[in-house]
Amino acid sequence: MEQNIDVGGGFQQAYSVLKLLRENPLENIEYIFFVFTRENEKILLNEGIAVVCIKFEIRRWLRRVSAKLFRMMFGLYLPFQGYLDKTLDRYGIDLVYFLTPSSYAMGLRKHNYIITVWDQCHRDWVEFPEVYADFQFEFREFLYWRTLPRAMAVLVDSTLSRQKMHERYGVDLERIHVASFFPPQKTEEQQDSVDICEKYSIDLPFLFYPAQFWSHKNHIYILDALYRLRSRDITIAAVFVGNDFGNESCLKDRVQEMGLTEQVYFLGFVPRPELVAFYKKALALVMPTYFGPTNIPPLEAFYLGCPVCYPNLAGLREQVADGAFLMDLENPESLCDIVKILLFDKDRVEQKLIAGAKQLELASEQNYINVLSRLFRSYSRLLRCRCHESDRSNHL
Repeated sequence: MEQNIDVGGGFQQAYSVLKLLRENPLENIEYIFFVFTRENEKILLNEGIAVVCIKFEIRRWLRRVSAKLFRMMFGLYLPFQGYLDKTLDRYGIDLVYFLTPSSYAMGLRKHNYIITVWDQCHRDWVEFPEVYADFQFEFREFLYWRTLPRAMAVLVDSTLSRQKMHERYGVDLERIHVASFFPPQKTEEQQDSVDICEKYSIDLPFLFYPAQFWSHKNHIYILDALYRLRSRDITIAAVFVGNDFGNESCLKDRVQEMGLTEQVYFLGFVPRPELVAFYKKALALVMPTYFGPTNIPPLEAFYLGCPVCYPNLAGLREQVADGAFLMDLENPESLCDIVKILLFDKDRVEQKLIAGAKQLELASEQNYINVLSRLFRSYSRLLRCRCHESDRSNHL
């Protein structure tokens, strides 16, 4: 587990899978959980999950290298590839399961692995700086070309991603497995301990958007809709939570220019109980992102009974099916029309909530663990062919 909690959805998905594995043990399969930061080690230990923290001395040197130079080098972890293999050998690891699209997979020479790829948006939306600046595009391409063909299996989020991966990177279809995102575990137990509206002085019905401040997240679309709604004598708020990755100051400037200062809340990173409270209090989750094809927030909203507004884009609309109001990202007026429904047509809102709950059944924890179970058991059978190791339990 590599990414820290402030990454947002990436951390949460990896964390949920880790807990899912821990709570669903398979016969003759032993899991050993590795992390690469002390922060993640502390989080998991607080949850009662035993972990091994791997720290590379060379990382101290890499931190002194500029981001541009590091990416020009394609983030190679080859200088300590032997160290990683030796560490895994010490713990008797037979198969490595990367919960993220991990660069560490490039450093393995003695171990088979499963790798997770959340998206291929650097190919889908090359227009955004977060996928082309500082050699990000080149780094992702290098990472995928180097790691995907050698993986025992690749996990993707949807059938669309599976087909694109096969076409773009030549990975055999039978090695690409769809393991759809699922909402974080025990979300229903994360009760809000404070009155969110009182704490943050929110006195208007509000749209909720939990997303880091990247340009592809398209927060500006919501601002445009709020501005247009005022001409219809409708005044509502928007609550944005998430860390800044370069786009927040620009959005704050636009809020001032549009006279929306009293309607827009920038709250930064909030703890999970507050996140759940926002879902429960919001008029709707509004997620006008260009990236997908699947995302975690609509699943969380379905789970918590929060209406969903989602892009009418290929792949994304398939994730929500009839469970969400679909937005035309070329036209903020489409969100204005949806807001009128949210405010004044409770029957249509209830229909969407019912459809969303049904859609959630396709993204269950059990479906995910079933995919992993098939992969682990298949690998266990192949492992038996290595006669000198046939008496060992399997370690992942």
